[in-house]
This record gives sequence, structure tokens and C-alpha cells, in this order.
Amino acid sequence: MVEIPNYSLGQPPKRTGLGGFSMKATAIVGGGFMVFLILRLVGLSKIGLFVVLPVSVVAAAVVSMSWGGRTLAQHVQMRWQYHRKVKRGEHEYVSGGLSRMPGGQHRLPGLLARTEIIAASDGAGRDFAIIVDRLRREATVVFDCQLSGQTAMMQEERNAMTASWGRWIAGLSLSGDVLAASVSVGVRPGSGELVRREVDSIMDENAPWLARRVMEDAAELLSVGVPEIDAHVAVTVKLDGEGLKEDAFVSNLATRVPTWAEDLSWAGILASPMDEQALVARVHQGFNPAAETEFERLKVAGQSHGLSWDDAGPGWARDEKDRYAHEGVYSVTWEMAEAPRSTFEDHVLTSITAPHSRVLRKRVTLLYRPFHAGEGAKKVEAEHRDALTALNSSKKIRSAAAGMRVEHTNAARIAQARGAQLGRYSLLVTATVDEVAEIPRMVHDVEQLGSGSSLRLQVATLQQDAAFICGLGVGQLPWTRESVSGLARA
Repeated sequence: MVEIPNYSLGQPPKRTGLGGFSMKATAIVGGGFMVFLILRLVGLSKIGLFVVLPVSVVAAAVVSMSWGGRTLAQHVQMRWQYHRKVKRGEHEYVSGGLSRMPGGQHRLPGLLARTEIIAASDGAGRDFAIIVDRLRREATVVFDCQLSGQTAMMQEERNAMTASWGRWIAGLSLSGDVLAASVSVGVRPGSGELVRREVDSIMDENAPWLARRVMEDAAELLSVGVPEIDAHVAVTVKLDGEGLKEDAFVSNLATRVPTWAEDLSWAGILASPMDEQALVARVHQGFNPAAETEFERLKVAGQSHGLSWDDAGPGWARDEKDRYAHEGVYSVTWEMAEAPRSTFEDHVLTSITAPHSRVLRKRVTLLYRPFHAGEGAKKVEAEHRDALTALNSSKKIRSAAAGMRVEHTNAARIAQARGAQLGRYSLLVTATVDEVAEIPRMVHDVEQLGSGSSLRLQVATLQQDAAFICGLGVGQLPWTRESVSGLARA
């Protein structure tokens, strides 16, 4: 019998200062103490004692105290930014003929507003689309995927596929220009068009009437309430100035797309690059679920939907504190507050990604941020040295956690010496309902599904619009769009 392997993710990186406090808090207190000494030398010791030192201690506490993965300073700044956005009316988005949008277009909102699409053909002759953000010098290629993870197979095959996925992610670190990769798995109610088309394609016109009737009834039965699973993988690369000139980067990506798609097949993912028609439909369905049936009908008929990237956005959307309203529906996006602490098996995310009878429409997006090979080695060594420092400076009550951190960082050093690469990861979950009254039940269900996958999810409060767009999995990266200052972060 083949043993089922267990996997682990390590721990979030951090820097430890004196006494086990964060490096930033140590620097603030140390700087305040130096100012206090200078003031004392010039005869202003009272100012240093009653102003500088208390301010330093409070500032250190503000950037050290945290909950939900964010410091007190971050929470304060985010609330101020959201209040300012609402006051300016920037939380509400309107497009179309009666809006201020140039040409009456339905452009995509928020982080996708300044993106464009370039159509190209890869080395295998397949059409594909590139999402380009020229200002940030980023380009994203999206692959439509058919997943085979839940099909019956031997454990050896599952292990090999999991290892191949790890090699694919690690290979992105070696290229040097890949900013991120994401995989999105979406579940939605099926319209039945694809089932009926499949039955029609295998139906023999000369078959007996009874056999034809049985097939037609079966298609009608299976097409009612059966969920559809849509999955795609996106790769975002950084462009240089030369590559942006005359779109020289297009030919470079055209040669790499077939390799990326072929390597994914070893991980049990049948990937094909999405062209402009498919990509526009996928993004528009995220904002306007009511259009899903029409898009599916046109796809079955082999007809074009006629939408361009400039008209793929919603006609109306509103960012609220804990939800995102768009085109008559309501979405809530969660962020991963805590990854699985212990080891886990390869099917750990089945609970959160599988169809659910009460959460009919949801999307799970896993984001990877690969570090360059040289940069990853430096980070691993720095993290291990910091863990050793924290272990030596910890009190007895904290020594167990510090010891576990040393073990994790040492394991990372060994894994990297054997060829593994370093990266960071995050996860976003978006669920959509038709009525506001359904939101509390949906929130409870999704958070319980997250617990079933050993995840602690928290609602992306005060940033629902940005989290929703990042959760679409089309190249918008949350860590490159941070609006809080570096000083406020832990």
C-alpha cells in the first residue's frame, strides 16, 4: 500500500528585534530613546521624558499590536481611506450610455480599469489574449483548465501530479520575470446547454425512438441544478521598457505559452490559452452572473458574443464595508487569515472548492508569488538566522513556538538545497447571492467550508471591491496594490 504523503507550508516571514518584539517596534523605541538622550544632554530632559518616550512607546505599540493579520496602524489607515472614498462618492461605480464613461462604454472598474487586451497566436498556432497594464509594466496570460483531481486514480498518480504542480510553480522562480501565478476554481449553477449539446452529439438519428427518448429525458434531468465548474490558471510577468516598445513582449510570451500549458498537463490539468472571446466572457460573468446562460447558449451555438474588453464591466457596482453589490447581486470576498498550521494531505482544499448545495455560486483563487532563485536563498537564510535569534531571546513561555519556527526554517533550507524554490501564497474566496437576506447564511456556510479545509477565513472588510477583482484571478495582485504605508505594516 502506498503511503499518502503529508505537506506543510511553513510559517509567515517576520523579523525579530530585542526581547522578542518586532524589528520595527525595536527601531522605533530605540530611536525614541536616542532622541531622549540628546534632549537630556541639551537640558530638555522633561520634553524627552514626558513627550518623546511616551510617543515612542505608543507608536511601537500601534505598529506591533495586530489582529486579523494587520496592525492597529493598518486598521486605522484603512478606515480613514474607506471613509474618504465614501465621502468622495468613489465607492459607487456607474458605466454605460448615461454615465461619465467615455463613449458610454461599460469599462471594467477599479484595478482593471486601465488594462487592455492584446490578441496573439502562440507557437502551436492557438489564439490567446494578453491582459496588459502598461503603467505597471505587467502582462498576464490566462489558461482555461479542465481539472482531473477528483477522478478515480491510484495514489501513485496523485502523488506524481502533486509533485508536478510543485515543479511547475518552482519553475516560475527560475524564469526571473514571473511576478505571480494564480489558480481559480469557480462553481456556478449550470444552465444545461452543455449537457444537451453532448447528448445531441452522441445521438444516432437511426436509433430506436425509445432509446432516443431515454437519452433526451436523461439530458433534461441532468441539466437541472447540476453545478458547472470553471477553472483557469493565470501567469503574470514583469515587462521591461524595451519589451513594451512596439509590443515586443508578445512574441516572447507566444513562445512560452505552449510550454506552460504542456507542463500543466503533467499535474493533471488540461490547459489551453484563453482567447479574447473566452476571457471577456469569463470576466463579465463574474460581474454579471445573469449573463451566464446567454454566454453558454452562444458558446454551444458556436457564435460570438460580440463583447470587447472595453465593455466587459458591470453597469453598476457599489463597494460596501463587508460586501460588494454589482448588477443586482451581492458578493462577499474572504481572505485567508491563517493557513493550515499542521501538515495536510493533497486534498485539503476539497471542502472549500467543491460544489455545495447552499452556496451555489462561489470562486476560490489561490495566489502564488514566486521569488527569484537567488532572492529566495537569501530570504531563507535570513529567516533562519532570525528564528535562531528569536529562540535565544525568547522567554520560557515562548520557547516552544520559537523552536517550531527554527525547525520550519531549517526544513526550508534543506528543501531549497535539494532544488525547491521559495514563494509566498494567499487565498481569496468569493461567494455570490441574489438577496441581501441570504448573506448571513452564506457567510456562515463559507467559513465552515474553510474550516473543513483547515483555513481560517476573514471577510476582507473595507476592501471588498479590490478583493473581488483580485479574486477573479486575471493578474491583479493584492501585494502590488497596497494602499497603506510601509510604516504601518508589521
